[in-house]
Amino acid sequence: MTGQGQSASGSAAWSTVFRHVRYENLVAGVSGGVLSNLALHPLDLVKIRFAVSDGLELRPKYKGILHCLTTIWKLDGLRGLYQGVTPNVWGAGLSWGLYFFLDLFLGCLERHMVPFSLWHMNC
Repeated sequence: MTGQGQSASGSAAWSTVFRHVRYENLVAGVSGGVLSNLALHPLDLVKIRFAVSDGLELRPKYKGILHCLTTIWKLDGLRGLYQGVTPNVWGAGLSWGLYFFLDLFLGCLERHMVPFSLWHMNC
């Protein structure tokens, strides 16, 4: 009989925690990660182009950030500035979405595991 009582109180505790979970945090994290990545990907591409510029004649030489951006734009257009963006968008969206969701969820879970006299379940 104590097993059923513990199970009922355990499920009540979990339902209390899940009641405070906000899925909006997951959506906010995903959208923030995706939008920031889309906005800053051309600069990341420039960084990579400078990193692999090893002096070979096969690769174009750039004089600076603006020269690199304009050269890529002239050669490949907008598509050139966003080469390789798909894996970055997936990674950033997933990581930031899970971060926002789990950070707030685990914080709420932690507060509910502390005796109720210390926290008043304000998640």
